[in-house]
Amino acid sequence: MVELRLAWRVLVITLTVALSGPALGQWAWKDDNGRVVYSDRPPPSSVKSDRIVHQPSSTQAVMPTPSAGAGATAAAKPAEGRPAADSGAPKNLAEQEMEFQKRQQQRADAERKAQEEQTRADAKAAECERAKGYLRVLEEGGRVARTDAAGNREFLDDAQRATEIDRTRKIMQSACGSS
Repeated sequence: MVELRLAWRVLVITLTVALSGPALGQWAWKDDNGRVVYSDRPPPSSVKSDRIVHQPSSTQAVMPTPSAGAGATAAAKPAEGRPAADSGAPKNLAEQEMEFQKRQQQRADAERKAQEEQTRADAKAAECERAKGYLRVLEEGGRVARTDAAGNREFLDDAQRATEIDRTRKIMQSACGSS
């Protein structure tokens, strides 16, 4: 008996929700056969505005009111040289998809640019740390060796060390922003 009551309640609630109309954010229109079609996207541009049963409240202000006669089709089409967005008509699915793709591309470009900036900043910080370490070694006065083009190891004399210190300080100014 309790299960029967519960089943009836579930059935009543389900029917109430189903018959109460489309959910918020949904579109509803009648197709060519007279059946009501529900979607979360606007109807195709071939559906006349008088066949739209329900539209989300955020786009109701955008929808033009239907006009009588041939003016209705003329109002839905943008004038020559004017983009469709200026006509006040809702954007069709293809236009919405194009705008979505454009936003995705812009977002991807911004993320790629931010990633490149971060990579450059990381490389600059690493170069700064290398220069600081090399400058410490040069200023400590110990023997510093380098390999020449022939592969021979040569030690820096005092003049070469002073030149290397100046060169390293210039690198630090550009990489670290200070001396």
